[in-house]
Amino acid sequence: MGSNNTLVELVAELFTAIKLLSGYPVPDILPEVHVVPPTQIHSMLCKGKPCGIKAFYLPDRGIFVSDTVDPSQDTFARSILLHELVHHVQHLSGRFDRIGDQCDRWFSKEREAYQVQNAYLQDQGERRRFALDSLPFMCGDRGK
Repeated sequence: MGSNNTLVELVAELFTAIKLLSGYPVPDILPEVHVVPPTQIHSMLCKGKPCGIKAFYLPDRGIFVSDTVDPSQDTFARSILLHELVHHVQHLSGRFDRIGDQCDRWFSKEREAYQVQNAYLQDQGERRRFALDSLPFMCGDRGK
């Protein structure tokens, strides 16, 4: 993905895009971004089995991005990182904290993150979009 400086600059640029697309303020503290092999993602989120997840956010640890994507060179990969950065500003804002049901809270956060991600893709002239119904469901069969 390039040097750490490049990644920091890219994250700062994406937070500016998030502010323009969603109104969330650019955070004072940037999350750590860990570039990891897919096997680490599989072991952390997918019970050790291969899965299609390319990135995820943990409030206490930062963002984990697969080393198989290159946000510095690819708009679609950049949108994946942007999506996780949206989760960071959601966490900092506490915007969804009052939603009592954990699954409803999760879907609300994902819905907004995908809306911002798709707006970013459109703004960048990228034709591909992400759909909420393509998610691996973290809450059983709800939302299908």
